[in-house]
Formats: sequence, C-alpha cells, structure tokens
Amino acid sequence: MEQELGLIGLGNAGLALAAPILKQYSIVGFDLDPARCALAANMGVKVVASARALAQRCEIVLLSLPNPAISKSVLEAIGADALAKRTVVETSTVTPEDIEALLAIAAPAGASIVESAIIGGVHKLAAGEGTFLVAAAEQDYRRVEPILQAAAEKIFFLGPLGNAMRAKLVCNGVAHAVMVVIIEAAALAAAQNVPLDVFYELMRRDSGLMRPLTHRFGERILKQDFEGGMSTTNARKDSALILDVAKNLGVPLFATAAAHSVYEIAMREGLEKLDYAAISKLWEKWLGVSFAAK
Repeated sequence: MEQELGLIGLGNAGLALAAPILKQYSIVGFDLDPARCALAANMGVKVVASARALAQRCEIVLLSLPNPAISKSVLEAIGADALAKRTVVETSTVTPEDIEALLAIAAPAGASIVESAIIGGVHKLAAGEGTFLVAAAEQDYRRVEPILQAAAEKIFFLGPLGNAMRAKLVCNGVAHAVMVVIIEAAALAAAQNVPLDVFYELMRRDSGLMRPLTHRFGERILKQDFEGGMSTTNARKDSALILDVAKNLGVPLFATAAAHSVYEIAMREGLEKLDYAAISKLWEKWLGVSFAAK
C-alpha cells in the first residue's frame, strides 16, 4: 500500500512543498480555507475534513502554518490518541522555544517532532530545489529524509531540536539587515544620479555583495589572516566619507551609520593596521568565542 503523507496548511508555502513531493508520494491535506483545499485537490492532494482525520491516516505529518500558535493548536486539536506514533515535521519559521512547546504536546502522546526550516522562496521549493535546515533525533530524521529529499536541493542536518530554527533565524536576520543596507546604498546612488542599473550590476558582481562573505569571512576570518588588504583605518575613513555625503544630500542612513560605530570601536581597540575583517576580533573578545575554522 502506498504511503500517505499528511500536510496541514495548504497556503503558498504548503502547496509549493507539495508540488515536488507529489511526484513520489501520495499526500493527504487539510486547510481551513476551502479555496486552498480546492487548489490542493486540483494538484492531486487528497483533502480531508480535519487535522485529526488527517493524522489518523498518516504516520508522517508536515505542518506549513502561518505562526507557531496555530501549529500548537493543531496538535492539540488532533488529540493524543491520533498523535500516537506520529512524526510531526514543522516547516514554518518558529523559535526554538516554540519547538519545545510542540514537543511538550507530542511527546506524552508518543509522537516525535522534526524541525525542517526552509531557506529560499516558494519558486525554488516548488521546483524541488529547496534548502532544508533539519534538527531532530537521528532516527526521526532518517524517517523523513527521503520525503524531504523529494523537494530538496540541499539538506543540512544540524542535530538536536532547536538548532534548525536557530540557523534559519540567523540567515533571515542577515537577509533582512542586508536589505536595509542595499536600499540605503541605492538611495544614496540615486541622490547622486548614479544609474541604478549600474549600482545593481556592481552589487551583483563577485566584487560586490559577495566579497565580504567569500573573501573577508571565508578567506580571512575563518583562516585568521588579517595581514595586508584594506586596513581598518581606510575602511573607517571611507565609512565616514559615506556618512558625510549622505548627510549633505539629506539621505537617511540607519544600518550604515550603526555599522560605522563598529569601525570607530575597532580603531580604539588597536585594529587599525589590520585588514578590516579584523573587526571580527571585537565579537571574539566580547563573547569569548573564536571564528577560526575548525
């Protein structure tokens, strides 16, 4: 008999997740929105009337819901008897504390939790090219791994519960902060009549947005190599010039101004002659951690 997988939450992310998995598995779905249920049915999902009915049919249940409170309420609605021996895969972005709350409901019923945070947009996911950050007990991960592989380009198994959401939130934090920096820079470019197509082309080149990651983090910070390169002194100078230009043009810079303070601190800490990737030394000192590659 063909294995049926449960999918609770048939929104954009849920249906994107279902698309590649349906090529290899049968999916039973549930959503409170009849319109989403109709879309899912047209894709080949077997729609049922409740989350409980779904769990009674499926030993593996994927959650793709708007917020952690709904995930918790869904598990409570399923009930302990229907949760027994089920593996629940949380794919939404939640906190490690939310995962603990789900586990507190699932564990007494004899169910297990797998967190599978998704990196990237729904288009990549629907194409079977998603990136999954997974945390769970080893045996639970192995149980769901073939299913995730159906929708994944890459899976990172990060060990104990909580680690996947920690990694996802860090990644999202970078994306959101960089978005502010990009918009600030584009505004400064526009205010000086720098063509935005030129700005975009400069940023998308390897020497643009990627260089701080690949060169300064990958080649310098991880290898602890801070000799040569652009000095912290010169980075601080350019940062100050940028702020002066923006002030004169009336362009508000929030993230860039905050970043400048780090270079001021680095100068006082004696890092002025080192490549400006050495600002990482500040966090090593503050937190007692090391960025050196292991």
